Amino acid sequence: MIQGSNRRIHPRKVLRAHASVTVAGQSPRDGKTWDLGLDGMSLMLPKPIPPGTRCQVTFELPVGGRSNRVTAAVKVLYCSFVGGEGFKVGTSFGDLDDDSREAVKEFTR
Repeated sequence: MIQGSNRRIHPRKVLRAHASVTVAGQSPRDGKTWDLGLDGMSLMLPKPIPPGTRCQVTFELPVGGRSNRVTAAVKVLYCSFVGGEGFKVGTSFGDLDDDSREAVKEFTR
């Protein structure tokens, strides 16, 4: 059992970049990435997404002097109101493709 309040398996690294979040049947939402790890990411969004929702996130990841577009299936784990900034949304990744997984690994080193 993992001790403490942080149940993450992999460390997170700060990433502040544009992100697009798509929930099935809805228009894409613009937001910003907050942090990123191999197991998931957090985002700042203007509107909430309920925990348990499955969606798709697309963002650019700077690795090795170049930008890598990552599109990932995610599941929302929590959604917290943080005032004027909107909502902090924590997610876990579904299956990342090999290129995206390698880019995230390199970024979080």
